[in-house]
Amino acid sequence: MTLSISISAKDVTEERLRQLVDNWDSLTPAGAYDFVPEKLDYQTVSDPDFQKKLEDAGKKINNLIDGELIELAGFMVPIEINGSDVSKFLLVPEAGQCIHVPPPPLNQTLLVDVSVSPTNLRDIYIPIIVSGKVLVESQSFDVANSGYKLTDVKINTLTYSDDVILE
Repeated sequence: MTLSISISAKDVTEERLRQLVDNWDSLTPAGAYDFVPEKLDYQTVSDPDFQKKLEDAGKKINNLIDGELIELAGFMVPIEINGSDVSKFLLVPEAGQCIHVPPPPLNQTLLVDVSVSPTNLRDIYIPIIVSGKVLVESQSFDVANSGYKLTDVKINTLTYSDDVILE
C-alpha cells in the first residue's frame, strides 16, 4: 500500500465550503435517519427509544463508498503525536468533537493515517481539507471510534475570507 501526502493552503469560496461540508452526508447510508421527524420537539428528543434509534443510525456505515475518493472539510483530533508531528488523527465534522463534547457517530469519523509522512499538529479549532481514498474500516480509540480510514491522503489548510459565512 502506498501513502502519499501533500500539504498546502487552499482558498475556499462559500460554494466550495458548502460542497466540502455536504460531502460528510455521503458517509451516511441512504435512509439511516428516515425516522427523524421534520419538526423535532423536546419530548421526542428526550425519548429513550428515539435516542437509541439515533445511536443505531450513527453506527450504520455506507459500504457503497469503499474505495471512492472523497474530500472533506473537518477538524483534526490527534491520536498519535511525537513532538509537533501527528502520525494519526481522526477527522470529525465539528470543532472540539471527541475532546469537549461527545464524539460524533461512527459514520462521521475517519481515521487519517499519515505515519509515512507525519503532518504538523494543528489547532483543533482550525478546519482543514483532507482528501483521499475511503476504506470502510472500523477502529476504536480512547476518544472515539472511526468507521472509515483514508489512504493516499492530501491535506490542505482551509483559508477563507471574512465574507465567507456558512449558515
